[in-house]
Amino acid sequence: MRHQATLVFTESLIREAVIAFWRRSVGPGFGVAVLAVAAGLVYFLWQGVSTWLVGALATVLLFAVLFATALYFVHYRAAIAKLRSMPSKQATLVAEDSHFSVTSELGSSMLPWSSVQELWRFENCWLLLFSKAQFITLPLACIPQEMQQFIASHVEAARGKNAP
Repeated sequence: MRHQATLVFTESLIREAVIAFWRRSVGPGFGVAVLAVAAGLVYFLWQGVSTWLVGALATVLLFAVLFATALYFVHYRAAIAKLRSMPSKQATLVAEDSHFSVTSELGSSMLPWSSVQELWRFENCWLLLFSKAQFITLPLACIPQEMQQFIASHVEAARGKNAP
């Protein structure tokens, strides 16, 4: 069975997709860990402790915040740059039983369903993840419900993870 949809991308959709990717990638545990390190640092500073431990906690906190910030901005800038290079801000998604393809003015890719490691579902978009750092955004407003079910079932059948 063949399904086809014209995907329309906007900067707000891309921003939403990158924020959703960032939140799920970083995870709530990261935020808890950063808060714990920050609390420990504040506690030691409040107590007047000035040992190597304070410096180590400050360094860990700084690198954690820089890492999380860099993760967001690297993905955001790359996605926005790609969007801005697309004259029509549109792509065509074709989903078939053995593979799917995405075509725009910038080029075309045809991939087997097995190349999708995970499908992350969000309110306005889905992310097809090919690795921990590579994904494509599918705007749900452009994809009929039947095609959404087709995509989800083929990702699952190819042993990809369907995350809610």
